[in-house]
Amino acid sequence: MSAPNTAASTPTSTAIDTSAYTPDKGDRGAFWFSIIVGGALTIVSAVLSVVRIVEILRPGPTPVMVKMVDITAAIPLSNGEVLPAAISTAEIQATELPLTSVVAGVTGPILTTLTLAAITICLTLLALSIMRGRIFSKRNTKLVVAASLTGLLGFSFANLCNTMLANGALAWATGNEIDNTVVSIEPAIYLIGAFAAGVVITVFTAGERMQRDTEGLI
Repeated sequence: MSAPNTAASTPTSTAIDTSAYTPDKGDRGAFWFSIIVGGALTIVSAVLSVVRIVEILRPGPTPVMVKMVDITAAIPLSNGEVLPAAISTAEIQATELPLTSVVAGVTGPILTTLTLAAITICLTLLALSIMRGRIFSKRNTKLVVAASLTGLLGFSFANLCNTMLANGALAWATGNEIDNTVVSIEPAIYLIGAFAAGVVITVFTAGERMQRDTEGLI
């Protein structure tokens, strides 16, 4: 009688490969191109911000773009008739500005540059992490959240500062005769931005959870 086979039978399981993803040269080139473009845009924004701040603080008139509401003008035609036209935007050469408008005018460009720089830093760190093979992680999800919130809040406040500058310039130019308090914010743009940011955050959050669950199966 032959001895029974006592070798323990080990159930086989298929291991899920979670090795790090390695981007190819094309993907890495695209990432580096995006990083360079982001850095270049930040530098250009900083230069333009300095130029704008100098325009506001230097002696002499300050050019300010103003959005108009319910303002019409008469355009004379060659036949002697007059064509009524609505004015939506105008440039005012303000020689004096209220202190609050000056502060808002200086703060707006600074906020724009800082917001763009923060977004560039977050996305650069995200791109470097992905190039190292780590796509979904808590750190990457936090970077996406930080970039999204910084963009929405930063650009909103910068736009509000620019609106305060414009309203102050118009109030000075007209002696407060024109009630033109306008908050020039396009809701659709921010709603679309918030929706896009929410989708990206959801994708990274779900990917992070799937990555964690997959690693637990090994």
